[in-house]
Amino acid sequence: MEANLSSTIQPLAIVPHFPASYQRGSHRIALPYLNRTIFIGVDDVLCLQGEGNYTFLFTRDRKRYLVSKTLKEFEKTLDPGMFLRIHKSYIVNLAYVQRGVFTKDRQVRLADGREVAISRRRMKEISQQLSRYWQTLFN
Repeated sequence: MEANLSSTIQPLAIVPHFPASYQRGSHRIALPYLNRTIFIGVDDVLCLQGEGNYTFLFTRDRKRYLVSKTLKEFEKTLDPGMFLRIHKSYIVNLAYVQRGVFTKDRQVRLADGREVAISRRRMKEISQQLSRYWQTLFN
């Protein structure tokens, strides 16, 4: 009986922090997946990682999807108020950023524990955008 109970236990949920003015559930991304198209809510995307002409999409339910689109294409379509390109290989959803680590490491930590490097050249701009987002979140 204990084996059945432990198999139903889910990992801790990853909780986003959206500003009060943000309208959730309004946008979805269509992804080709296993010979069909699935739709993922933009609100559920933690981050996107670029690998050449492909992008890995990481969701809050700890799934990873491979899409044959570049980060630049995603950057054009995603809401710039919620998604921030922090590195040439990463776009993060600001709702899932836990804290900024602005030391030699230049990283932000996401709600799932993943640490993502920040571009050295855009460090000042990125820290300002993160500060603005956190101000709208707590005001």
